[in-house]
Amino acid sequence: MEDSCRILADTAVLAGEIMLKAGAETCRVEDTIHRILHTSGFEHCEAFVVTTGIIVTLEDPQGGMISLCRRVREKSTNLGNIDQVNTISRRFCQGELPLEETFRQLKELEPVRYPAWLTYLCMIATAACFTGILGGGPAECAVAAANGLYFIGSRILNRYLRFNDFVFNMAASFLMSFTCMAIQTLWLPSLLAEPAIAGSIMALLPGLAMTNGLRDTLEGDYMSGAARMIEAFVVAASLALGIGAGMECCRLIFAFWKGGLL
Repeated sequence: MEDSCRILADTAVLAGEIMLKAGAETCRVEDTIHRILHTSGFEHCEAFVVTTGIIVTLEDPQGGMISLCRRVREKSTNLGNIDQVNTISRRFCQGELPLEETFRQLKELEPVRYPAWLTYLCMIATAACFTGILGGGPAECAVAAANGLYFIGSRILNRYLRFNDFVFNMAASFLMSFTCMAIQTLWLPSLLAEPAIAGSIMALLPGLAMTNGLRDTLEGDYMSGAARMIEAFVVAASLALGIGAGMECCRLIFAFWKGGLL
């Protein structure tokens, strides 16, 4: 009995950990963990989830208590993983999967991955398409698509340097805004820099963090909601800082080059 309860708790925590790493809202993670834990029939089944950790407790007057705590540091966006965990957990709760098989499937879950070339192509297309939506013409879309190469290069380089997201976003947005301003100054005075820059950074905007923060707040989970909002603010601040620094740096360089500072 104790071994099965331990496996059940491990299964619930593992499911929640996979979902939290994949970018799921904390309310969704708690709901999935609760569904799994309540199949035990224990008197008290509690799960406390925040954006950086999971605490699970199983308590029964006759069977004792099991408590687990798991720290979650990695975060990404992978809706496919969330869907897979949802499917496995629902099948278990409906009695279609035994406990050991459920734990095995979660343990061996293969993350949903797309080819690197397709991901990079979508980044470039996203930048160009959003620039067109924001009022840019063919020239602005072409510049934004070229700026997508900075994002790709920064992402590949960051695999080895391991910078945090703030530095990564700031560096990428700096290069994007600097390039737009340099092209406008040197070759295309008619270039609309604003839509080109805005379209270039669309792939970096914290849309998921903001959405999850609002969802958690509306569900009454104010701690996780506030954490998500702060995360979105930090990302937006890094982008704004990088864009402002890139524009100002470009202005100073060309002003000095043209003798404007003398």
